[in-house]
Amino acid sequence: MTAMQCQHSLSQARVAMLTLRLATSGGWGNRGAPSITPAATSAAKVSGEQDIEVLPGATDTVSALAFSPTADVLAVSSWDTYVRIYRIDKTNAQPVQPWQQYNHEAPVMDVCFNAEGTKVISGGADKMARCFDLNTNQTSVVAQHNDTIRCVRWMAALGGALVTGSWDKTVKVWKIEPQPTLVTSIDLPERVYAMDVIGPVIIVAMAERKIMAFQMNEATGTAPQVVDQLSPLKYQTRCLAALPDGDGFALGGTEGRVAVHYFHDPPDPKDGKVKKFAFRCHRRANADHSDVPRNETHLFPVNCIKFNSQGTFATGGGDGSISFWCKASRTRLKTFENKGTPMAPKEVFKTNPNRLPLTAIAFNADASIFAYALGYDWHKGYQSATSESHVFIHPVNPEDIKKRPQKT
Repeated sequence: MTAMQCQHSLSQARVAMLTLRLATSGGWGNRGAPSITPAATSAAKVSGEQDIEVLPGATDTVSALAFSPTADVLAVSSWDTYVRIYRIDKTNAQPVQPWQQYNHEAPVMDVCFNAEGTKVISGGADKMARCFDLNTNQTSVVAQHNDTIRCVRWMAALGGALVTGSWDKTVKVWKIEPQPTLVTSIDLPERVYAMDVIGPVIIVAMAERKIMAFQMNEATGTAPQVVDQLSPLKYQTRCLAALPDGDGFALGGTEGRVAVHYFHDPPDPKDGKVKKFAFRCHRRANADHSDVPRNETHLFPVNCIKFNSQGTFATGGGDGSISFWCKASRTRLKTFENKGTPMAPKEVFKTNPNRLPLTAIAFNADASIFAYALGYDWHKGYQSATSESHVFIHPVNPEDIKKRPQKT
């Protein structure tokens, strides 16, 4: 596969709907655990037992998930050209309530909310960013590019502004009210593959492993460049997330590896160490996966990274697993994974028996809900394409995302 095909990654596929039977007593997350499959013996660790599927779902692979910053409202963008919006009521045994939907004229690549949680904004292959007003149920075009809009983010600068990143090798900043107005356009050396915003800083990962960051200047309406470097990973970037403190970013690559990088990282005068680090993840070896030949390790892309309000983060990979991590202690906090053989499992990920790749993840504002999307990510080409696609919500145990003491 070419680099362009790999990064486009999500191909059109049809959904096979899976309905979870839910217990009806009590609120979601407080029910007794449902019975597990016969293969999941008492010795196996089981994840996802209380996870609930978001239905009705998309009819093609999910490209992005986003929660409102002010309420438990989930937006789901898909290659089927639609953005679907759901209310989630944690006190209800049936917590997912379909609310609204709108569509683009081509696959939707990304979605976000404004700071007030009143608008859903999405970008797609129709080269437009569209805004859906949750108060009026009206949709409007708020941004345009000359090629696919790969990323959309809302930033606090300028009293609230939309940032769009495109395959046309530009990042643009827009004021969307009272009328859409372009504030500034930034020319880039390559296509945008991933992007995030923290405060006034825009961080962009591009083709050819390029990383750049820009700081929005509200007085001049410009965004001067503050970082220009190559990715600390050896291979293509699949995802990027700004660190919560605004002092760097985390990158996921195609080689099953995550790098945590800081903008300013001078050696410690006492021991000469730096803060940046990288670690392996989303890989399979024979010890846990009998389908992998001995003395081999299979590497899978890290498709998504998201931080939560506790400062820890999650990754989702092409191997069909999810992990929660603590950056400060450099430790893994929790995994959702299928390990072992079907008849003698070590770990069981109840909602993902077929090990579908993770295509998108998101935490809600207080990190009590974690949403994840399963579907095909095209890392194995068309021969391995599957029609399955699902979104689930997971009630988060606070201990699973709690920061651990920093390593010294």
